[in-house]
Amino acid sequence: MSSYDPVPVSSSSGRRAVYQAPSHEGLITAEQFKESMRFVRMQIAVPISVLIAMGANLVCALALKPGLAGINVRYPTLVSPNSIMIGLYWAVLYCLQVGFCLVLLLARKDVTKETLVYGVGIRFAVANWLLAAWAVSFTLQAFAVAEILILLNVVNLLTIHLTLLKYPPTMKRPLDTIFIHAPMALLLAILFEVDWVHNGFIALNWRIHDRSDRDDYTWQAVAFIASVNIVAALWEGIRRQYLMTGASIYLLFTLMFASPRGDPDLPSSALPKPTPVLVVSIACLVLHVVALIAGLAWKRMRDREGRIRLEEEVERMEREEYEARDH
Repeated sequence: MSSYDPVPVSSSSGRRAVYQAPSHEGLITAEQFKESMRFVRMQIAVPISVLIAMGANLVCALALKPGLAGINVRYPTLVSPNSIMIGLYWAVLYCLQVGFCLVLLLARKDVTKETLVYGVGIRFAVANWLLAAWAVSFTLQAFAVAEILILLNVVNLLTIHLTLLKYPPTMKRPLDTIFIHAPMALLLAILFEVDWVHNGFIALNWRIHDRSDRDDYTWQAVAFIASVNIVAALWEGIRRQYLMTGASIYLLFTLMFASPRGDPDLPSSALPKPTPVLVVSIACLVLHVVALIAGLAWKRMRDREGRIRLEEEVERMEREEYEARDH
């Protein structure tokens, strides 16, 4: 049975499911109506917000000059990502968001609805509205406003991840993992590990004006890259976040394969990244992998210890029962 087939109402979490069957008289309680309306509001608000965010980013990227990519070229920094690779990342992310909308509209299973309403909620619509506002602010070169919008969105997405801890991804419901958990992981990863740092460097004017000042902000770049990736790697290891680990590794490659231009109008003026920036990027890449492996090993060890204690407890109870029977 898939996550989208009708099933009898039950609540594995010990609380009322999002939807409950009507009573024999065909009536629903006020609480059931309230829960139903929360789900309906999500079904309306989230698809609209996805369309607004996609439309705003497409207009700002393709219709306006300079667009998002053009501004990245005009304001090169040591933390600017590779524009092609980051464009592919966003394309995948928006495809997953479309899948999220389909799951939202077609969901029938209670656990899926609970994940959507209580794990994600209307905050995902807020995240998309903030993305649209950021695209407009960045295109208008209001970088300080754009930075505030990104930071607000990071906080918003962190609250989503905290509530999603009650609904971990599982391969028993692969569509939920792909279209609910994956968009949340990919969006938080790019905003926290790339966007706010990149936008902040531009807002602070820590950018490359010509070849001579390429190394002026090397250690600032090293500090920020290391800081955000250490925090992300710790979260991935503790919570065993496969999806976010993969996103983090890809985003590090977008930084490593980016070459800021000394002269924005000359593609041939692309400059290599300073060695310390490349070294810390490679170190962080390894850190993400090690953190995830360490988290998995720690969980396996704890599970093994739990099984051993359970077996010892069973043996002790059997021994006590045998001794009591002998007496």
